[in-house]
Parts: sequence; structure tokens; C-alpha cells
Amino acid sequence: MNEFEWLRQMRELNQPVAPLSDLWSRIDAALDDTASLPAATPATPSRARRVRVWAMAASFAAVALLACGVIWRMHAISQNAPQIADTATHTEDSHWKPSDPRLAGAALELDAARMELQQAMQQAPDSPALQRLLQQTHAQQNYLRELEKQAG
Repeated sequence: MNEFEWLRQMRELNQPVAPLSDLWSRIDAALDDTASLPAATPATPSRARRVRVWAMAASFAAVALLACGVIWRMHAISQNAPQIADTATHTEDSHWKPSDPRLAGAALELDAARMELQQAMQQAPDSPALQRLLQQTHAQQNYLRELEKQAG
């Protein structure tokens, strides 16, 4: 079967189709049956409706609890962040130069990176990403100092 045959079959499908039975007569009969019933007294909410209402209330409570937890966690992080950044910047020597020339280049790069991060921290002191980078740079500088001690 090729594309032309498919197109021909598609065009044949685009013809109006009459329903096998008249639906309106059944709809009218169903409406007449409900109209002839006596007026029902206001019923109490069904069990399924009450369950849906409680499920909806529980979901709203869960979303509110989640939002409060996220806000509380972000507040705790922002409170601890400046202290971490301050301790990382005050504990390092800014003019440390190892005697090994291979380590001296890395020390120079890490010192430049630390100074750039400190400048960025002045513009955005509450940035957790900058604080993590500053801590990583500090850890790398400590590792470099350990390498120099091991090299003797």
C-alpha cells in the first residue's frame, strides 16, 4: 500500500455517518423519568464526598507544611552562611608562597581565585554557591600546603 492509496482511503472516511438509533428519544425519556420523580429532600453529603473533602484539606495542609519547611531551611542556611564565609576568609594566609615552583603556580592560581570569590561575596554575601566555592578553594589551598609539607 502506498501513500496515494492511503490518501484515497482517508478521503472515503470523510463522509457523514448516520447513527444507528436516534439518541434524542432516549435522552428525552430519561429527562421525563427524572422530572416525574418526587422532589428529593436535601441529602447529607455522601461518604465519598466527605472523603474527597478531607483528602483535599490534607493535600493543602501537606503543601503548606512543605512550603514552611523549605522556607525554614533556606532561612537557616542564610543565617549560617556569613559565619562560614567569614571563618574561611580569616583563617588563610593571603601571601603564602611554596618553595617548590610546581606548587607555586597552583598556589598563585588558588590565591587569585580566592580573591575573586571574596570580591563576589561582597556583592552577594548570601549566595550559597559562592560560599561553597570559597570553601572548596580554601580546602584546595590546605591540600596544597599539606603537599608542600610532605615534599619537605
